[in-house]
Amino acid sequence: MNWLIQWIVRPLMNRKFFTKIFVSISIVSFVGVFSLVAFYQQYFERVLTENEMERVQRSINQAGLNLDNQLTRIVQNINYFFYYSDNGSELIDATDRNKVEKALEAYRTQYSSELESVFLMIKDDKEEGGEALIYDENLDRVPGIDYRSQAWYRDFINKDTELWSKLTKEHLFYQDRSYRTIYLTLGKYTTEGRDGMLAVRLNSRLFSDAFRILATSDLLIELKDPDGDIVYSSLPDDMSANRSRYLQMDSKLNNSGFGVQAFINQQAISQKVRKAEVVQPLVIVIVLVITMIISFVLSLTLVQPIKKLLKLMKRVEVGDFGARFSSKYTDEIGLLGRNFNRMLSNLSEMIDKMYVVEMEKINAEMKQKDATMLAMQHQINPHFLYNTLEVINCQAILNDVPEISRMSKAMADFFRYTVDSPRIEVELSVEIQHVRTYLEIQHERYPDIEIDLDGLEPFYAYPIIKLTVQPIVENAFQYGFIGERDYYLKVYAADISPDTYALIIEDNGEGMQAAAMEAMNALFAKESMELPQGNASSRHGIGLLNVHHRIRLRYGGRYGLTLAESLTGGISVEILLPKEGKENEDSGR
Repeated sequence: MNWLIQWIVRPLMNRKFFTKIFVSISIVSFVGVFSLVAFYQQYFERVLTENEMERVQRSINQAGLNLDNQLTRIVQNINYFFYYSDNGSELIDATDRNKVEKALEAYRTQYSSELESVFLMIKDDKEEGGEALIYDENLDRVPGIDYRSQAWYRDFINKDTELWSKLTKEHLFYQDRSYRTIYLTLGKYTTEGRDGMLAVRLNSRLFSDAFRILATSDLLIELKDPDGDIVYSSLPDDMSANRSRYLQMDSKLNNSGFGVQAFINQQAISQKVRKAEVVQPLVIVIVLVITMIISFVLSLTLVQPIKKLLKLMKRVEVGDFGARFSSKYTDEIGLLGRNFNRMLSNLSEMIDKMYVVEMEKINAEMKQKDATMLAMQHQINPHFLYNTLEVINCQAILNDVPEISRMSKAMADFFRYTVDSPRIEVELSVEIQHVRTYLEIQHERYPDIEIDLDGLEPFYAYPIIKLTVQPIVENAFQYGFIGERDYYLKVYAADISPDTYALIIEDNGEGMQAAAMEAMNALFAKESMELPQGNASSRHGIGLLNVHHRIRLRYGGRYGLTLAESLTGGISVEILLPKEGKENEDSGR
């Protein structure tokens, strides 16, 4: 990874500042644009699919509701006709067959678009041969078909009448045009031995017409009766082999118990997405051109004050100490310009004083100049780095690049803690804050790693050597989190004794071989502070040994590091520390 970064960054380092800014902004903008296009493509396809599914579901539900209401109305009318109306009681008595036939004909004619045939089966157990099939004279019975072999008759004999028959090809009359359909059967079974059944053969177009308008080559529909038999289907014969190409939706008819399955062709939705993709290249080109223009203007705006400052520096180089930087802005570049002016004023004042002091003593004057130059060099300290990072931070905020802002601020805090503070020993709260800063920087690279620093507040006042925890955390990122799974890092503390506490850094990383862990613990137990030499696994422990040795030098041999395997297979590093520290002395910085 490092070589890739170097390969990208190194060619830019020798370029002009304008080129660096322009290329940086352009790269960030291009990545954002293409990421947005990729996200929009996926989002558009998902939304289009969801909308299409919702539209089809509404249509199927409405068509199913209409069919359900129609079937419910037919069932209610048949129940009323057979059980509650005057015709119903007369049908079973059947004293006047002609009157019964006319009643059946009137009912069939009234619902001719939904029914194909209506007939009545009467059986009187008291009379020998007392069985009669009654239907109206406009129905033409097909010769050679024995109704006694049909399912509805067997149910009638068994007195086990079901309202909805199974899907059947059975028919009695030429008017029964549907190849396969369903019978509605109602029965009356009296204690006097006179039984009757009313059978209604439904027109199969009742089912197909409900969904024929919706069914297309891209929307296939299948209607099943309560027993799961297919009543209507627009599915092709090879549907089973191509079922993976379709999205399936189900709908249930509440009253009749019928079920509807709809299949949407995914290719049809993809074609709609591809139509939208035709204009995407043009949009991308326009956005990229606008991005280039904005990047150029921003780069020019950022570089112009710096170019102006460089010109003033060149004037100072040739002895023009009257040069001054003028800026109407109060940003970091303006602050840098005012500091430049202040530096020139101070420098001019110092030079004037130097000319006043004993001009005749040239050697002393030269020594004074050398001392002055040395003092100026000492003034160029790491604060220039912090100011530069602050400039980058503010420019990132102004240009709405929060990631760069957070990184530059975190890096400034990180180096300020590492370089500036002269203290050897700090409170645990200060050290943990430094670790948080480091983890904020690492978050940009490892955004999915779970971090747990909770529960440390009761131990914040206890002492710890500066830069103890961060190298151990860095080891976890460098050697533990190298796979493609989910990782976590947890830092917690525990009381060991009245004068001792332990700080534990635990992860679920790739772990360490038992032999290597045992060897590291053996090195921790040794009194010698020589660092290991040899293979790469030994060199991996140098950072841990450095931390261990610094703790022992500060607090004594009873304190230091211990390695163990965590419960999740990673590494658990225990740091044993005293609760009372030593008086801080300057670290030498």
